[in-house]
Amino acid sequence: MISQLLALAAFLTALLVCLGARQIGERFDVMAVPDNRRKRHAIPTPQVGGLAILAGLTIWMIGTLLLSGPTVNPLLLSVLLSASGLGLVGFVDDQRDLSPPLRILMLLTFTGIAFALDPKLISSTLNWYSFAQTSISPWVYVPLMGLTTIGIVNSVNMADGQNGLVGSMFAIWAGCLILVSSGTMADIAAILLGLSLIFLLFNFSGKIFLGDCGSYGVTFALGLLVARAHADHLVSLETVIVWFFIPVMDCLRLMIARPLQGRSIFQGGRDHLHHRLIDTLGMRWSAVIYIAVVGSSSLVATLYPRFALLCVCGLCAFYFSFARLLEGEVEAADETGSDTGKLSSGRIVSIGGHRERR
Repeated sequence: MISQLLALAAFLTALLVCLGARQIGERFDVMAVPDNRRKRHAIPTPQVGGLAILAGLTIWMIGTLLLSGPTVNPLLLSVLLSASGLGLVGFVDDQRDLSPPLRILMLLTFTGIAFALDPKLISSTLNWYSFAQTSISPWVYVPLMGLTTIGIVNSVNMADGQNGLVGSMFAIWAGCLILVSSGTMADIAAILLGLSLIFLLFNFSGKIFLGDCGSYGVTFALGLLVARAHADHLVSLETVIVWFFIPVMDCLRLMIARPLQGRSIFQGGRDHLHHRLIDTLGMRWSAVIYIAVVGSSSLVATLYPRFALLCVCGLCAFYFSFARLLEGEVEAADETGSDTGKLSSGRIVSIGGHRERR
């Protein structure tokens, strides 16, 4: 009964934050202001979706820890302190635009905190379904997880450019974790699933955006659950690759394409996969197709891990049918970042200097 009340408190907290999003966004200066370039929404929109999810999750986790008695669940404590801490970093980033090196340093710091609080996050093997387990030293695994964390968090942050995409991926990944896990891990995933659905009620209509608070903190929380599930032999590495394939592959493509176009990888633009899909399929169907592809492949790989490699092949075919590796955004911008014109060559003439953001 008490656990149900805690879940209800978490969901009500998220709902209240979403309902008061505009007041909160204006009070703490976390409003996404349209610029008619990448931010093409109609009016300034509060970026407090991540705050709604993390606030609800934090209330549930604190309540659960208080009721657990003297025995503290290390996974719960790890997610509570590291994900909420990184969410706070993201919230400050929404206000002030932190530098990329500082954000990476914070990601590595909270990854280290998470591993220190829950050493079971560190796996001694890479657990495959189709191949033999690969032994790995902690001295290799921990730095590898640090790089993986940087890649996944930034990949999800870069995918947050169309209503419903990232929130839906949160719900999909949380649902998949529920299917493969039990106990505390499944409970956290279930709370994240409910909170993500509440956020989506407001995000699909464009009333609220996720913000870096969410793309950092919520992604990090899910990443910790995935890392623990893998370390506990609950999910194969092939399945994990399927779950995160689309956003990570898009990030990798942009890391290659943007320098070839004379751009910084942190320079924003309308060259993401969701922009390609919008150009091809329109706003509504692009979101439907994106979410359906991630959801269906993730579900198949979760329920039938023997088909995970086949899912990877299918995702490759889908992605490279739309990604268009070297076709960049065509724009010219003055040093303040405003549009000054476009050329037909397919190559950027000048860059406004903004970093990657919605």
